[in-house]
Amino acid sequence: MIRPRLSATRSAVIFTINAIGISWLCWLPLVASNHGIGIVPPSVGPLFIVLGTFGPFFAAVGMVSRRSGFRGLGQFLGQAIRWKAGIQWYAAALLAPALIRIVVLYVHVLKGGTVPDLSDATRWLAVPSTFFLVLLIGGPTGEEFGWRGFLLQRVQPVFGLLGASIVIGAISTFWHLPLFWIPGTAQSHLPFAIFAVRTVALSIISTWLYNGTRRSLLFVLLFHASLNTWPNTVYILETEGAIGPYLSTTIIYSGWALQLLILGLLRGRGDRRNPAETQPAVAA
Repeated sequence: MIRPRLSATRSAVIFTINAIGISWLCWLPLVASNHGIGIVPPSVGPLFIVLGTFGPFFAAVGMVSRRSGFRGLGQFLGQAIRWKAGIQWYAAALLAPALIRIVVLYVHVLKGGTVPDLSDATRWLAVPSTFFLVLLIGGPTGEEFGWRGFLLQRVQPVFGLLGASIVIGAISTFWHLPLFWIPGTAQSHLPFAIFAVRTVALSIISTWLYNGTRRSLLFVLLFHASLNTWPNTVYILETEGAIGPYLSTTIIYSGWALQLLILGLLRGRGDRRNPAETQPAVAA
């Protein structure tokens, strides 16, 4: 049964509470176990972490299907297969993170740092499989259907593109919080302040990608997957414990986001050229 439509603001609030609640339900037992409260078997820990990353996805799918039915859910999920866009959008989503990583590696070496053996062919052959693994269970699918596919459509008409990007960046930062207290996660060794700045900057870039491609979630997914693939393939932080490369990439992504603002590419409140496409999702 399709239920009555909620206001965009109320829908956004309910989604945010559900997304955080689902994810933290998976992560907080690991935090508690790490502090001697309860016991979570080590073999179960990674599963809890992965399931937690799908909190935004589950929250969005639940709300869309509940309010808009199967047709609305199909249109919501269909955002991920909108592939028709200019080649520049593919370059921004896929190639830019790789080029940024290369620049950071070069600067790291110039400053006296070392890198893993990049002549090892197996490292590069692992890139495609790493990319698809990251895309499916490494964050992009679990997060982006929620943050950009669902939440962005509801908050950008209220706050505008820039305001919505900052709001979602702040929510995403808070959502990640338990991971800072779980050993072995990507966040466990990072300064929270730098992570927060980086997350907001990436949220601004993702808003630009999403709206620039007429609400194609595909490009945001590719961008997020590329972001997470290169550190996992050519990693420095894990091998040296150095925060410099992470800080460097944060500065570059922040500069990218600032450039979008200077060029006026985040003005307005979203692409309304095809409002009918989002009606099932808005009904959620």
